[in-house]
Amino acid sequence: MQMRSIEISAGTGCYCIFGRPVSHSVSPLMHNAAFRECSIDAVYLAFEPQSIGEAVASMKSLGIRGASVTIPFKIDALRHCDEVDHIAADIGSVNTLVNRGGLVKGFNTDGYGAARALEESGIALKGAVCLVIGNGGSARAIAFTLIESGASVIIAGRNAGRVERLAEDLCKRAPGTRSLLMDTIDSGLMESVDIIINTTPVGMTPDVGSMPLEKSLISASHAVFDIVYAPHMTRLLSAARDSGSRIVHGIDMLVYQGARQFELWTGKPAPVKTMMKAARRHLQRAT
Repeated sequence: MQMRSIEISAGTGCYCIFGRPVSHSVSPLMHNAAFRECSIDAVYLAFEPQSIGEAVASMKSLGIRGASVTIPFKIDALRHCDEVDHIAADIGSVNTLVNRGGLVKGFNTDGYGAARALEESGIALKGAVCLVIGNGGSARAIAFTLIESGASVIIAGRNAGRVERLAEDLCKRAPGTRSLLMDTIDSGLMESVDIIINTTPVGMTPDVGSMPLEKSLISASHAVFDIVYAPHMTRLLSAARDSGSRIVHGIDMLVYQGARQFELWTGKPAPVKTMMKAARRHLQRAT
C-alpha cells in the first residue's frame, strides 16, 4: 500500500516523545506512518528536554497536542499533569500526555500494550499465573494491568527491597501477590506458572548473549513474553521457542501501547497494521 503524503502547514498538529535519549526511538516512524495512513494533518517529533516539567510547560505554551513519555521521565511526569487517569495513578507513572485546551492529562498505556500483545497471541489472562521478572516502571504497569485482567502475579527480581515494595503495592489490589528473588526460582515453582514476562533490559542490544531466566526452567507449558524488542528474537525467546513455549515479541507491546496513544490523541481507531509494519521495517534496517 502506498502511503498518503501530508503537506506540513501552519495548521499541522504537533505530537512528540519526551525522553533522554530518544535518538533510537521507533515512535516517530510508527506514529507518522499512522498519521499518513489516516490522512491526519499532524507530525510526530522527538525531543530530549532537560526536565519533564519544562517539557509539559512547553506543550501548553506551544500547543503540542500530545506526547509520549519515556525514560527517565515517566514517574516525574505524574506530578506535572493537571489530571491523571486512574490507571496511571495506580501504576505511579505516565507514558502518555494529552493536551486539551491547555489542560494536560496523563495516561499509562504500557500495561494495555502488554495485555493486548498477549491476548492477540491467543494467550488468556483471566485465571493465569504470571511470573513478572523485574521491578521497574514497566513491571509495575504490566503487573497492575494483569491483575485488572484477572491474572495473579508473582514479582521476581534481584533486589529484595524493590520486589517486596512492588508486591506490597500490588497486594492492595490483589491480596496474596507474591515476591521472590530470582535465585530462589525452581522447577517446583515454575510448574504453577502459566506466563513468563521479562520486563528487564537483560538480553537487549548490545548484551544479546544474556537471558534473565535459566533455560531449564522453561517448558512447553509456558507462554513467554519478552518486552525487549531489539533484538527481535532475544535469547530468552529463542530458548523458549526451543522448549516448545508460545512466545510473544516485545515489538508487539511497543506497537499496541502506541496504538492506544494514537487513539487517546485523535479519537480515531489506530491503523495497527500500518504501525506494526513501520516499526518492524525500522528494526530490520537497524539490525
